[in-house]
Amino acid sequence: MFRYKYAPLKSPSRDIRLVTILPGEFDDPIRIEITHAQLESHSQDNEPKRLSLKEIQKTLPEDWTAHENLEGRVIFWNHCEGYPSWSHPDPGFPRDKCDLINQEDRKSKLKYEALSYVWGSSERCRTAIVVESREITGLRITRNLEEAIRHLRRKNDCRIMWIDDICINQNNVNERSEQVQRMGLIFSLACRVVAWLGPSSSSTGLAFSKLDYLGRQVEVTRDKWLVSRPGCNEPDWYRLGEPRPYEIVVWDAISELSSRSWFTRLWIVQEIQLGSADSILKCGHDEILWLLFRRAIICIYGKDESLHKIPWQRLEPLHKLCKNTGGKSFESTLYDHHSRSCRDSKDKIYGLMNLAPPEIATHIQVDYKISVVEVFKQAFLACAGQQKRLTQLHCCGRRHLRSISPEWPTWVPNWSLSIFITDFINSGSCASGISASRAIHMDGSRLKVTALYFSTVSWVGSQIIVDSFSDVVQTYKRIGLNQAQESQYPAGGTYQNACLQVLTLGQNRDRYRGDRGYPTLAELFEVVATAGTDEAAANGKTLNYYKNWITTRFNGQNLFSTQNGYVGTINGVPQQGDEVFIILGCDVPMLLRPSSTGEYEVIGDCYMHGIMDGEAILGPILHPWKVVLVLEDGDDRIHYVNVEAGYESTGDPRLEQIPMLPGWEPIEWERTRADPYYCTKFRNRETGEVINSDPRLFPEALEARGVPLRTITLI
Repeated sequence: MFRYKYAPLKSPSRDIRLVTILPGEFDDPIRIEITHAQLESHSQDNEPKRLSLKEIQKTLPEDWTAHENLEGRVIFWNHCEGYPSWSHPDPGFPRDKCDLINQEDRKSKLKYEALSYVWGSSERCRTAIVVESREITGLRITRNLEEAIRHLRRKNDCRIMWIDDICINQNNVNERSEQVQRMGLIFSLACRVVAWLGPSSSSTGLAFSKLDYLGRQVEVTRDKWLVSRPGCNEPDWYRLGEPRPYEIVVWDAISELSSRSWFTRLWIVQEIQLGSADSILKCGHDEILWLLFRRAIICIYGKDESLHKIPWQRLEPLHKLCKNTGGKSFESTLYDHHSRSCRDSKDKIYGLMNLAPPEIATHIQVDYKISVVEVFKQAFLACAGQQKRLTQLHCCGRRHLRSISPEWPTWVPNWSLSIFITDFINSGSCASGISASRAIHMDGSRLKVTALYFSTVSWVGSQIIVDSFSDVVQTYKRIGLNQAQESQYPAGGTYQNACLQVLTLGQNRDRYRGDRGYPTLAELFEVVATAGTDEAAANGKTLNYYKNWITTRFNGQNLFSTQNGYVGTINGVPQQGDEVFIILGCDVPMLLRPSSTGEYEVIGDCYMHGIMDGEAILGPILHPWKVVLVLEDGDDRIHYVNVEAGYESTGDPRLEQIPMLPGWEPIEWERTRADPYYCTKFRNRETGEVINSDPRLFPEALEARGVPLRTITLI
């Protein structure tokens, strides 16, 4: 049998191949047809328009709120009585204003399913028979793909699918680059995505049935609410404190399912996230709707009991896969999934780029001929250029590396390695205020940035290794921090308070509003005080979720202090003489190492109590004001609370005392996915230019107020 030869796509920017799996019995030889088709997105110009959530909210009584579930459907929640509804509380409100009733034909007119699977071994040891009009040829495929096709093949009907290993000529690098650029469109326009997890086991049916039932009891909204599903049988199962009535055999079945290799792959993230509401996960002949699976996993993740049943190392990436990526920054998506496996390191970017806002994705051109460092640099500069922020600095630096490749700039994250950042991206820190980056890419390896020197490292502790929350507490006691009650910290308060904030990265209920399972600082102090004498009481004051989170974040970090008396921590190896900088457009302080040339290597992001809220640039937040983090649209946003007057504002009270620069005025704006995490909008009255930062934080304005900025070069 002759080997199948790919016919070139007439227009690689528009055309795709589709594979038709011809009917047959399970053990019959695999017979397929390969055809070309034109893929074009459906025009949305004439689609019915639903009101925005803000517009819908204006029509609701005070005790109701409107949210979007993960599939985009509006759900209403009555806060007084605690129940959900699909219907607007006003029976006379037009349904088509809040719910798109007819959503048929919103996809491509081309009808096909897209397969998401694990390639497995690259050895092409199986043959698919390709039926063509004039001849029959053979196409070599992998063992994993053959197994998937046998389970997906129908006995009496053809099945049309898009399968990357067949539909892309993998030996043609130019075609591969062109088709990968369109992967987002291919999966989003498919009738559904079929995620093949592998053959079934004795427990997959049990796991799917329990997850299916749980998924029908809850709804997850795009702003991260977990609520009961209207008309469900178990209206209390969404509550954090409500345990699941599962026997150990059920937990074992879910744990076994979560160990499948499909869940570890990088490409599957965008493949399943971009799929339609009809997408499924399939094990052998067992299957579950993706939307029910993801709801169930998100519900389980929020339960304290689940940490005893499913290993954290499996549950955490599984939860990240199920979360809504639509509202997340591209940097967060890259970090959340960078540890997933893929064959080509370039796919750390290419495999996720279709989850980026279009304004960023259009500046990332797929090209498998360039080096990995160039791909990662292109992604860094695309984000920095579009957003005027340096958020990816959060993920870069030498960290724990003793040496670094000379061609790899320390300001470019190496997504092919495990990246141990100090604190989460977009976790509520705003060290440089709402400022814009003035970064200039000098050449292949240098980046000029505008920054404020804060201080120099004078003391470095040993690396902290902890296996449990008790170890974190004992570390705090061992280095004598619990005895530092009387010592005054430079930013105010005691060193005891500052160090406890550093060890927990500021994650406490005094700072973060809402029921998140965080303890207050007072409760943390009590945990420290009772640890060693009353372990049961100490453990009872914090949830397992919180203890696991802090232990995971703190393990491997290094404490350090600076010449001006501040205390910080970094997930990396600091040295005496390293310098702390606040870089404009970067939300976190950065630890830099001066070189003999006067340029700087990046060591990594750091957490330093007393400068995380812009104090180094704008000065302290004085009484009666305090900072709280409030969940808005699923993300933590800074609010400033006047504790005496009892009101709060999203505007920084420190900036209210500073006159606005001539010609600039604030404007009303709606947040989009392309906007940076901390953002405001101003317009220049003369030029019409609109910016996403505060003009009072321009370098010229800061220097005019005596802030000693520098222009430094990162290498």
